[in-house]
Amino acid sequence: MNALKLGWIDYSSEHRDKVMAVLHALAEPGAVDELGIGLIRDGFADILFPGTSTIQTRAKYFFIVPYLLMELEKKSFSTPKELIDQLGEEEVSLIETLNKEDSSGVIGARAGKKLKRKPSNIYWNGLRTFEVFKHSSLSLDNYAKAVFRMKNKKEAAKSFGNEESDEAGSISGEYSSTFWRCILPESNWKYSLSMELSFDEAHFLKERITTAEKSKDSLFSYLLSQDFDKLKKIDDFDAIGDMFSLPDNLFEDYIRAKRFNQFISGANIRYNVILSDGENKKALQKWSEWLNSSFVKEEFESFNYMDVINRLHIKNSKLIIFLREWQKAVLSGDHTTIDRLIIKREIELKSRDRSKLQNSKIFTYEDGAWVGTPKLQYRFKDAKVIIEDIFAGLGDYNA
Repeated sequence: MNALKLGWIDYSSEHRDKVMAVLHALAEPGAVDELGIGLIRDGFADILFPGTSTIQTRAKYFFIVPYLLMELEKKSFSTPKELIDQLGEEEVSLIETLNKEDSSGVIGARAGKKLKRKPSNIYWNGLRTFEVFKHSSLSLDNYAKAVFRMKNKKEAAKSFGNEESDEAGSISGEYSSTFWRCILPESNWKYSLSMELSFDEAHFLKERITTAEKSKDSLFSYLLSQDFDKLKKIDDFDAIGDMFSLPDNLFEDYIRAKRFNQFISGANIRYNVILSDGENKKALQKWSEWLNSSFVKEEFESFNYMDVINRLHIKNSKLIIFLREWQKAVLSGDHTTIDRLIIKREIELKSRDRSKLQNSKIFTYEDGAWVGTPKLQYRFKDAKVIIEDIFAGLGDYNA
C-alpha cells in the first residue's frame, strides 16, 4: 500500500498544531471515518463528554500543563514564541520522570525528545472547557501573546515608579490569577511527579467538571457522581443506559446518540464486506447480526435521522443525503443498491483515486483486517480513563 504524503505551509505554530491535531486523530484506533459521519460522532461526543479528546491519556495532564505555565508566567521572555518553546522543552523534560515506573498514558514515552504534539496542545481545550484556564476564547498562542503584553506593561509601569501588584489570591484554597483558576503544586513537584492524582487534585478536577458552565450538565459530569464500581463494569457506550437511570436532560441526547449508532453501524460493517470482496468472515457475520437485530427489524424504518441533524446543527447537505439514501437502501433489501451507495459515498469524500473500495493500490485486504469502527463510542472510553483517575485520587470509588 502506498503511503499518503501530506504537506502544508507552516505559517505559525497555531496552524501547525491544527494540522498535527488532524494527523494524530487519524492515527487513533477506530478514528478512520471512511463514510464521513465524524461530524455526528464528534458532535455528540462534545455534548456528552465535553473537554475530552481521543488523544488525551491521563487526568494528570490537566495539572501538569497549568503548573508549568503558572511557573513560566513568572519568567521573562523576549517573544511569545520563546515562552511556547520553553513550555515544550519543559514538557519533554518531564517525560523521563513520568515514565520512570512504566506508568501508562505517558505522552511521549516512545517519542521522547522527538515528540511533536505536546500535552499543552492536547489538553488546552479541556482546560478552557472546565474553566481551569479562565478565557475560553484564547488559543495557547494567543495566551502567550497576552502574557507577554502584560509583562511588558508591568515592566513599563515599574520603570515609571507605578508598580502594580499581581492579581493573585486564594479562593477556597485555589490559586486565582488573570488566567488561571487552579490549585498550586508543591515547590518540588517536578521531582516527585507521577501520573496519579493527589486527593486535592482529584477533588479539584471533579469540582471543575461538575460545575463549569460547559460541562456541568453533561454525561461526563453525571458519571462522576455515580458509583464507579458500577461504571467499571461498562466497556461500551450503549451499556451506559442499562446500568444507570439517566435524568431526562441526559437521556434524550444519550438515546439519540445510541440509536444513531445502531442506525449507521451497518454502513461501516458493510464497507468492510465490500473492502474484502466478501472474504472477511467477521464482517459477514456482523452484517448478518446487524440485519437481524431488533433495531433494524423494529426501529430502522422509523428512525428520524433529521432529529440528530437538527440537534447537532449540521448543515452538510451531502451527509444528510447519504443518511437518507442509506435508510432507503437498507429498507429496499437490495445488497447491490447498498454497496453502490457506500462506494459512491467514499468516492464523494475522497475521489476515485483515493477510494479504498475502488483502488487496489490504496488498500489490499489481509485476513482479519478491519477499517474504521463497527460502533461509535463518542469518547466514552477516553472520558472513563479520566473518571477512573479522579476516583483513584479520591481514594474511595464512592466519594
